[in-house]
Amino acid sequence: MVKKWMTLIKFGLVGVLNTAIDFAVFTLLTFFGLPYLISQCISYGCGVLNSYIINRSWTFHQENKADRREFGKFVFINILTLGITSALLAAFYQGLGMPLIVSKLAATVIGVLVNFAGSRFWVFKSYQRKEN
Repeated sequence: MVKKWMTLIKFGLVGVLNTAIDFAVFTLLTFFGLPYLISQCISYGCGVLNSYIINRSWTFHQENKADRREFGKFVFINILTLGITSALLAAFYQGLGMPLIVSKLAATVIGVLVNFAGSRFWVFKSYQRKEN
C-alpha cells in the first residue's frame, strides 16, 4: 500500500515539474504573441517529453528498454490529454470568459487526472505486476 502511495507522490512531483515547464513555455510563447492554442500544443509537448523520461525511469521503474508500443501508448494518452486540455482551455477562456491563466490551470488539473490513469494502468502497465 505504501508503494502505491509513493507512486502517486512521485507522479505528482514529476507532474509539478512538467506543469512548471508547460506553464513557463506557454507564458513565454503567448507573451511573444503566439496564439494560445498553438502555445498550448508546444508547451504541453515540452512537459510530455520531460514526463516520459522521468516517469518511465523514476516513477514507474521501467528497467526494460523502451519500445515502440510503449511509446505509442504514451503518445496516444498524451494526445488524448492534449485534446481534452485544449478543449477545456478554449471552453473556460472563450466560453465562460475565465482569465486565461485560470483557464489553463483548471484544464491542467483535469488533464493530470486523465494522464495519471492512462500512464498507471495502460502505458506502464508492467509496473502494476511488479507492485503486487
